Amino acid sequence: MELPRVVGEDHAGAGVVGGEGLSGRAAAFRAFRHHNYQLFWAGSFLSNIGTWMQIVAQGWLVRELTPSPFLLGFVSFAGSFPQLAFSLHSGVYADIFDRRRLLLLTQAAQMICALILGVLVTLRVVTIWQVIVVSFASGMASTLGAPTYQALTLDIVGREDLQSAITLNSTQFNLSRIIGPTIGGLALGAVGIAGCFYFNGLSFLAVMLALWLMRFPARAQRPAPGQRTVFEKLMAGLRYVRGRPRVLALLAVASVTSVFGLPYLTFLPILARDVLGADAQGLAYLMAATGAGAIASALLQAVLGEFRGRGHFLLGGALLFGVAIFALALSHNFIYSVLCLLLVGSTMVSITATVNTLLQTLVADEMRGRVMSMYSLSFLGFAPIGNLLIGVAADLIGPRWGYNGTQLALAMSGAVVVLFALYVMIARPRVREL
Repeated sequence: MELPRVVGEDHAGAGVVGGEGLSGRAAAFRAFRHHNYQLFWAGSFLSNIGTWMQIVAQGWLVRELTPSPFLLGFVSFAGSFPQLAFSLHSGVYADIFDRRRLLLLTQAAQMICALILGVLVTLRVVTIWQVIVVSFASGMASTLGAPTYQALTLDIVGREDLQSAITLNSTQFNLSRIIGPTIGGLALGAVGIAGCFYFNGLSFLAVMLALWLMRFPARAQRPAPGQRTVFEKLMAGLRYVRGRPRVLALLAVASVTSVFGLPYLTFLPILARDVLGADAQGLAYLMAATGAGAIASALLQAVLGEFRGRGHFLLGGALLFGVAIFALALSHNFIYSVLCLLLVGSTMVSITATVNTLLQTLVADEMRGRVMSMYSLSFLGFAPIGNLLIGVAADLIGPRWGYNGTQLALAMSGAVVVLFALYVMIARPRVREL
């Protein structure tokens, strides 16, 4: 979420409890010097555990409601479509409104959506179309909050500790990816699908409490709204990015990875149940493998800090990510699939954390919310397009050569990621040099 590094006062001086000159492993965790960040990290961690529990439960619920890969992809499309349609506008709001209050509002809305799904399942009246509608509403709230969440990170820790904060955010997100699905797989048998939805709803209280307790200087809470309309501010942000080729290239890498790489997560329940013969707990283990690889990568980047050659690191990660998706799609062995997902998780974080850090250090502060909304659009908003494409392709291709349609469609998408990474390596040397 490259202008020269700005030297100046801390954006969020309140709550800093450390000194300067940290290095090595100490530098990797120096964002925790900020009390506000400690609250933010812990609240987000607990909330994300609930979110991953719901992802496991909802994937299993949809698979029970319909056997169609297209409808499975469409549910994910409904939840992600708001990112595609409204991400850019949400970035303007992140630049002009109180970010903490905006996040409180969006977290409350997502909590309500999770509880609604829980009630529908409990009453045994849930339908696939209700899941689609609630997913869309939750996606709207998430879209409004995503660039705000990204931009708030720098408000909390300042530029000096931004790399540490972003990699620690990746660590907590992917640690929750291990804990959440594991608990979710066990909870499905203990409290059922509805129980997972209820837990996720209540987990939003953790991040809401953290945001409520956080305190910022007035300038961090209320960025100056200026005199221009939302549309004019949006167009100014687009012109700003258009004039910066390296920013455009980074967003392109995120976009291709999103469209052709991230849909593996949507179709993982099909691979688990129909190809590998796994139950809900087996699906949870597969998702946890992705998180384990992601944590290893995030910790490595945290220790390395602002190392040289991040452009090569990014493109190498994208290349290996595509290879891992291709191999996962064609796997019929559970252990082999786990190994593929370890590589998927580690390379995915190498892409997301590196693009996020480079973008936030390349752009001016007054454009940060808008640029991060473009990052959200690229990495999250375009994912529903991939879900639909792969869902349609899977139905059209059907079973061939000992593989089902979903496997072949995902293998093709992984190949596209590999080819694009090779293209950027050859044709965009300035990205390699970052």
